[in-house]
Amino acid sequence: MKKMTIAISIMIGFMMGAGCSKQKGGPSPDPVNHAPLATLALAITGVDPFTAVFKVTASDADNDPLTYKWDFGEGTLKNGSASETFSYPVNKTFTVSVQVSDGKSPVVNLLTIVNTTVTTVTVDQTKKFQTIEGFGGFGAKDVYWSNGPFTSTDFVSSLINDLGVTILRDNIPTDFENVNDDNDPSTTDLAKFSFGSLNARLQYLKDMKAAGLQKLIVSIWSAPPWMKTNGRIDNGTNTNTAPQYNPNPTNADNQLRTDMYDEFAERCVAYIRIIKAHTGLEVEGISLQNEPRFSQFYESSVFNGEALATLIKVVGRRLHKEGLPVKIFMPEDVGWYDGINTLIQPILKDAEAMSYVGMIATHGYAFDGITASSTDAQTWKAMYNWGVPAGKPLWMTETSGFTNDMKGALDLGKAMYTALEYGHVSAWLFWTFSTSTLDAYSLMSSSGEKSKRYYTSKNFYRYIRPGAYRIGASATDQGGIYPLAFKQDAEKTHTIILINDTTFSRPVKLSGAGLPATYSMFVTNETEDCKDHGSINANETILLPPKSVITLYRKN
Repeated sequence: MKKMTIAISIMIGFMMGAGCSKQKGGPSPDPVNHAPLATLALAITGVDPFTAVFKVTASDADNDPLTYKWDFGEGTLKNGSASETFSYPVNKTFTVSVQVSDGKSPVVNLLTIVNTTVTTVTVDQTKKFQTIEGFGGFGAKDVYWSNGPFTSTDFVSSLINDLGVTILRDNIPTDFENVNDDNDPSTTDLAKFSFGSLNARLQYLKDMKAAGLQKLIVSIWSAPPWMKTNGRIDNGTNTNTAPQYNPNPTNADNQLRTDMYDEFAERCVAYIRIIKAHTGLEVEGISLQNEPRFSQFYESSVFNGEALATLIKVVGRRLHKEGLPVKIFMPEDVGWYDGINTLIQPILKDAEAMSYVGMIATHGYAFDGITASSTDAQTWKAMYNWGVPAGKPLWMTETSGFTNDMKGALDLGKAMYTALEYGHVSAWLFWTFSTSTLDAYSLMSSSGEKSKRYYTSKNFYRYIRPGAYRIGASATDQGGIYPLAFKQDAEKTHTIILINDTTFSRPVKLSGAGLPATYSMFVTNETEDCKDHGSINANETILLPPKSVITLYRKN
C-alpha cells in the first residue's frame, strides 16, 4: 500500500505541475492543420485511342506533402501524381475521381465526367438549299462620321484577302445633292450634283474594287433636308422612337415628302451612275430606307408599308427606264417579327412593287436561340417564307452587339448558324468592319487589332464562297454540336462548319456519300484564331475543342 500511495502522489504532482506551467505561459497547443485546396481539369488530347489528361492544381497552407489517389471510372485505381493520362473506349461515359490528401485533414474529393460518345455528322449532298451570294459588312477603316482614315493597303487586304469579304454595304451620304440640281427630276445632270462627304470615301471604294470586291450594295438612312417634311436628316431630339407613319405629315414628322418621290428616285440614279464613273463599281442593290419604322437622333426617316411600297414603285420605274439592273432590297428592318411583318405585308401584296424587289433583307438584332424550336429559329423561317412565293432570297444585312471576347464570338457563330440553317439566308453582313477603338460593333480597329468575332467570321466568310449552296448536315446526339455544309461546283469546294457549344472536347465522325478523303481544318477558340491545323482524314474521328468554331475545307 505504501508504494501505491507514492505512485499516486507522483502522478498528481505531475498533473498539477503541468497545470501550473500552462498558466505561467508554457508551450501553446499544436496549431490547427489546414485541408488542401484543389481543382481538377480535364483535357482530351486524342481520339484514336480516346485519351484524357487530368490535372489537379492543388496547394496546402501548411506545405504538407500531398498524395493523389485516382479512380479512373472503369475499375482502375491508382496512387498517382497531380497529372495523369488515361485512355478510354468510345461511346461510353465515365465518372473519374481523385482524392487529394495531406495525411492529416479529411481528404478532398474531386470529380469529373469523361464522355467518349462520338457524334456522327451526316452530310447529305442530295439535299440542296440556298445559294450563297456572299458575306461582308458595312464601313471603312474608321467610321464615316470621323475624320478617317478610311482606307489603307493593309486594311483593304485584311478584308478581301484574309477575312474573305465579298459584299460591301455602303450608304448614300445625306449631303449628296445637298441642294436640288434642278427643278426637273426627269432629267439628270451629273455635273450639277454636289458630292459632299462622298468625296472622302471614293478612294476606299476604288481600293476595294481593285482588291477584288465582288458586290456593292447601298442603303439610304435619310434623304437630304430639302426633301424631308421636318427639314432635317434626323428627328431633332436625343431620343429614338418608333412613331406611327403620318399620311398627312407636319413639320414635326421625320418623313420623306411624298411630292419628292421623283426627286428621290433621280438622286438614286445619280448616285449609281457617279459611283460607276468614279470607282468602277456597279451597285448591285439599293435599300430605299434603313430601318423604316424608326425615327432616330441620327440620320433616319419613317415609312409604313404602304408608303414604302409606293416609293419602291417610283424608284423601280426610274431604274428600269434608265436601264440600270439594280435590285431593290427591303424592308431592312430589325428582325422583331410583329413589327417588321406589319411593314412588309403591304409590299408583298403589291405585285408591281415586288417586281422591282431583288431580295428580302432584314437586320439581325433579335437572337434568342439556335434550336429549331426557339423563337429565333421560327422567326427566321417566317421571314424566309415571305420571299418564297416570288422567288426572292433572304439576306441579313446588319448585325452587331456581340461582346468582345470568345463568348461573343461564339454567340456570333451561333447566330450565323441559325440564320443560315433556319432562315436560309443567302448573304450575311456585319454592321461595321472597323472603328477607331475595337468594340462590340466592329470586327477590328483602325489600328489593325482583330477581335475573336473577326476570326469566327473568317471561319465562314473565307471558306464559303459566292455560288456555294448549302447541303444537308445533321448531327446525332446534337447536344451542343451545330453543323452546316456547303458545296461549290464551279470551284469544286466542300465546306463543313462545326460549332462546339459545350465546355468539353467533342469527338465527331463524318458520314455521307461522296465526301472528300481529306479536309484542311481551321479552328477558332479561346487560344486560336482560325488556326490552320493541317490536313485531316474524313474517315477518322475529329476532336472538336471546347467552345469553338471549326471549318473543314477542301478545294479539289
